[in-house]
Amino acid sequence: MGDFRSFKTARREAAAPMKPLVDPAGWTAASLKDVASWSYQITDADAEELSAAVATARRSSTAMVDIGKPDFPLRAFGEVLADVRRELMDGRGIVMMQNFPLDRFDREDTAIAYIGLGAHLGQTMSQNKLGHILGHVKDLGGDYSDPHTRGYMTNAEMRFHTDGCDYVGLLCLQTPMSGGESRIASSVTVYNTMLKRRPELVEALCGDYYRSRSGEVSPGDLPYIKQPIFTFHEGYFSAAGVGAVIDKAQQIPGVPKFTPAQKEAVEVYRQTVEEVALDIDFARGDIQFLNNFVMLHTRREYRDWPEPNRKRHLLRLWLHDPAGRPIPKAQREGRFGRGVNVKGVQRSAPLEAEAA
Repeated sequence: MGDFRSFKTARREAAAPMKPLVDPAGWTAASLKDVASWSYQITDADAEELSAAVATARRSSTAMVDIGKPDFPLRAFGEVLADVRRELMDGRGIVMMQNFPLDRFDREDTAIAYIGLGAHLGQTMSQNKLGHILGHVKDLGGDYSDPHTRGYMTNAEMRFHTDGCDYVGLLCLQTPMSGGESRIASSVTVYNTMLKRRPELVEALCGDYYRSRSGEVSPGDLPYIKQPIFTFHEGYFSAAGVGAVIDKAQQIPGVPKFTPAQKEAVEVYRQTVEEVALDIDFARGDIQFLNNFVMLHTRREYRDWPEPNRKRHLLRLWLHDPAGRPIPKAQREGRFGRGVNVKGVQRSAPLEAEAA
């Protein structure tokens, strides 16, 4: 069995703009190629603890959207999850957990177990305009080029991106017929690579970029947000993705077009991400936890099974960690700190995918 706990020996130096980063999240694709070496295998004992915690949560009648760490008691497995959180904060920024006991649970108990497990890492957040704290990554026939369509509702290959939370969790329920490989990249490595080659473009990426909110707004709210790609705060580096929301924002009336420097910076950023990225298989029962401030992720285009019950299906959590990586106040008070909140919409945890 591998050991994901790089935080025990990792070294970080205070980060400063336009200086090389020394950060344990600055891994290379070659160093993570052997996925088993940095994964955690959920044991039978862990599964027993999960089952017992699900029973406890059910007896308490706590609503699924309100399940927190106290509602989902774990002992030895809880200590493992404390180390997972440390690894996300102070290590590589990614942990793969394998062998989640799907066959022990029906869909509702799977959801309770997954939300309860996540509650040991952070607080659940609304992920879309419907208030879903349990997301479903599944092809619903969406058009990835549509400004109001989010990529998880399609089977398209998505641009590398970050999600609006500290940690994102993806639990694989079903794999596709072909394709759909998970793709990851280190924002730290992207920054260092670009700084060495094109420092003037790194400087451009430290300025504000407009990002579409995909129509997930309350009446009267702006349809976009502005934030830099690379930021520095309290000696910590963090990064946002240059995903499709950057391109879609360019279609919004009133949003200024890229300057030549911004356009080139986006192109070189994307080229660099592809250069340093790693493709990994995503099997049934795998959970991938990522720190969005140091990690980029996406997936390959996939071809699905014709049978509805066999279609590719991931359960997603967005988790907020109040004691997580320091980021600028404007980001923490925005989507990264509160998720997608539309006025009048209550939080919910649907057990099947719904068009948003």
